[in-house]
Amino acid sequence: MPAQAAATAAKATVITIRKLSLLNLSDLDFATNIAGTAAGTIVIDPDNDTRSTTGGTIAAGGVPQAAKFYTYGGPLQNLQVNRGPYPVLARVGGGASMTVTELTLNGPVLRFLNAAGLLDLRVGGTLAVAANQMPGAYTGTFQIIVTYY
Repeated sequence: MPAQAAATAAKATVITIRKLSLLNLSDLDFATNIAGTAAGTIVIDPDNDTRSTTGGTIAAGGVPQAAKFYTYGGPLQNLQVNRGPYPVLARVGGGASMTVTELTLNGPVLRFLNAAGLLDLRVGGTLAVAANQMPGAYTGTFQIIVTYY
């Protein structure tokens, strides 16, 4: 039998960051939920990505997760994490919105970078869901500000 060859291509990727920078690795995702006849909330824990619901809101699948960021600076450098205004998530296609009523961090506002100059920063939140909230996909943005000292 004669020799045969096969070939295929593969991707190689890398992310590089510069000193005193903040990189968004993933977004805050409240996942899939069912709105009931009573108002409720959806809470994403920034420490472990768990979701809890209150009121008439029922968790219904998907993969909830806190937003994940990396920041890089000097070894053991001080920093302060600030959150911008709470976002309003607008329904794709219009007609409804929901408000994030809290953005929570996986640690204190004032912190130190580790010995390598890195910090794993996670942001969870609380989303207010109205009674009989219109179904659909909702999206919005929020701002995280890191000040290095």
